[in-house]
Amino acid sequence: MKKILITFMIFFLVLPMAANCAITLGTGGSSTGGGGGGGGGSRQTSIDNLLNVIKDAKSHGDPKLDELKKLLYIEPFVTKNYDTNNFSMGLAIEPDNKTLTRNDQFKIVATVGNPNPIEIRRVLYLDLEALEPGEKAFRKVNSIPQMIMNSEYDEVNGKNLSSTTFPELTSFSDLKTVGPAVLRLHVSDGKNEWISDNLTLNIINRPPTLTNLTIQAPDRPRFNDPITYLADLSDPDGDLVNITLHILDESQKRELKNETQEAMPGKRVSFAANQYGFFDKTDSGKNFTYYYTFGDGIVTNNTTILKGPNLRRSATIWVGTPVVTPDDANQYWWQNYNFSVEMKNQDPTEPSVAVTVSLFTDTPAHPWKTASDSKTVTLTQQPQTVYFNVKPFDVLDANQTFGFRFGYSETDQHQRDHIDTAWIKPLNAKLVRYDLVSGLGIGNIIALLLLALLVSILVERRFYR
Repeated sequence: MKKILITFMIFFLVLPMAANCAITLGTGGSSTGGGGGGGGGSRQTSIDNLLNVIKDAKSHGDPKLDELKKLLYIEPFVTKNYDTNNFSMGLAIEPDNKTLTRNDQFKIVATVGNPNPIEIRRVLYLDLEALEPGEKAFRKVNSIPQMIMNSEYDEVNGKNLSSTTFPELTSFSDLKTVGPAVLRLHVSDGKNEWISDNLTLNIINRPPTLTNLTIQAPDRPRFNDPITYLADLSDPDGDLVNITLHILDESQKRELKNETQEAMPGKRVSFAANQYGFFDKTDSGKNFTYYYTFGDGIVTNNTTILKGPNLRRSATIWVGTPVVTPDDANQYWWQNYNFSVEMKNQDPTEPSVAVTVSLFTDTPAHPWKTASDSKTVTLTQQPQTVYFNVKPFDVLDANQTFGFRFGYSETDQHQRDHIDTAWIKPLNAKLVRYDLVSGLGIGNIIALLLLALLVSILVERRFYR
């Protein structure tokens, strides 16, 4: 108020001077006459010049500026009858509910009772102050004071009352904590100040919930099948909720990925695995679990860990029926056997695929024995035959039936990594590899006799000389 009075006084004091007379600045005299006069002229000031001088004095801290203020200051007009003791003021909330959620809408209404008659009233300036949960000091809510003019009162039960609403506070949606919020009214008439009693509100939070947690996917899905995680979101306060889906790799006991969405309550939340790239080809054949964390900015909760999906292996190769062909139709245990299987790549996204193939044989004497070293073959879209020519049996397998298996490092059209076949016809019962009456058999007998003769001669010469 003092600054306003000073400005008005300067304006009204200087305006007549600027309009009706000239103020000579400096030391030069006035000049009359024309022509050859060479004296210095007089410079007249204006209101703008004066304001510039005052601004310059203020910026440089000129002490004469304080003199000017004292010279122009006029005490506020106060009558002896101006009553400062019987002002009444208070705050109310509409609707009248002092327990609120952060999103509840309301109005804060200030009411002031002024005991002074209109002739001596002053303009009142109203500020709303708030002490929010977790804070240590009040803050002013409104940036510009609300004003009650001298004539803005109604007489109610012999009292002069005036009310105003603060539009700056209609909810507590920006709060990050909950608890008691204290409001009070600060009133000033430019000289005197008053503080109302506190209005205490209890701000509460009701946390969100997730229900109906499901996975929508084909039976035994592949990694690139449509897999969608679904959940129903609710929040009694209507808060915006952050929801994070966590995917866990059960085999490695670690979190594979997580993704976050913001959602309003009352909606079904969905996370599409393909959209977020949760799984790739390397995840084929693995089991995964998942859970959610979700919060409304005040509290964060999490669900229990749920199972799924269990991804089946992707079919990358086609495998035909295995075949075995003995070198001799008699199927002796000492002979070579030709094992073969037809294979091809059936993954349309890959022109070729390297596959490691292994052969195993199964007899009662040697269950699932490795029959040969593994071999790596490159499969294309065209079928090719993979061969193993080996001698997988020994004398203990004579007169036994056998089976065999091809194992491979990729998954076939039946979602398996091997194929088995049983061979019903038993191996030949003959134990000796050669016939007794044969050149080779007689030669073996002669060799054994000669060896025995040589040994006996050596023993005799050594011990019986």
